[in-house]
Amino acid sequence: VGALNSINVYTQMNRTNAYLKNIQNATDFVQASITSLDRATSEMQNIITVATNSVNALNDPNYATMAQSIKDSLSAIVQSVNEKHNGMNLFGGTNFSDDLASLDVNGKAVASAIDHSGEIKVQISGNTKETMNIPGNKITGTGIFSAVNSIIDSLVGGNAPSQAQLDALNDANIKLINVQTQAGEKISRLENMNDVLTTQNTNNEKLLANIQGVDVAKLSVELNEQDYLLQITYKLLASAFPKSLFDYL
Repeated sequence: VGALNSINVYTQMNRTNAYLKNIQNATDFVQASITSLDRATSEMQNIITVATNSVNALNDPNYATMAQSIKDSLSAIVQSVNEKHNGMNLFGGTNFSDDLASLDVNGKAVASAIDHSGEIKVQISGNTKETMNIPGNKITGTGIFSAVNSIIDSLVGGNAPSQAQLDALNDANIKLINVQTQAGEKISRLENMNDVLTTQNTNNEKLLANIQGVDVAKLSVELNEQDYLLQITYKLLASAFPKSLFDYL
């Protein structure tokens, strides 16, 4: 029984360790995605600041410089969303080789026409899978590229962005932050499951130690001693009480 219990515990521990490894890999991937999104949102704040300041009539002579500043921030955003982790595009979905976006000759962003909506799921418990990536379509769906490109076009054309353009820029930024928040929620779920599985492993290690700590030889000797005493007891009882009619039936 002890051997069978040990095998069962070992099997459960190996399965748990596999889940823990999946969780660690997924956590590293999501954390890299969050770092990339942090840089992107930081650059978006720079773009919003420049775009907002460009509405001031005093900045009319600075439109070209402001447009270049926004292009530089946009370039940094494109670089961030094309980042890789262990050779895999962070926001490539299940397409690991193609970039999510690029820059054209005018410094504006162009979203890839390739589908980057795939989800990468990993098993983190017997009945639970978690998506370890942020699909690229969640980023392109925020509208950040079209919103920033529109601002660039206005400034390059010698015009301040309209309120509608600024609103679109702010809306895209909020959506990008929401994507970042979703990534943070993934990290929380992974960390919670990691704690649960780590506790299970600790308990199984204690259980295994108790099972393996049993001295079979000692228990065998004690069992023989108890059996000998039981047989003696039977003999003493048999000799102490007279036979009844039932003994002959």
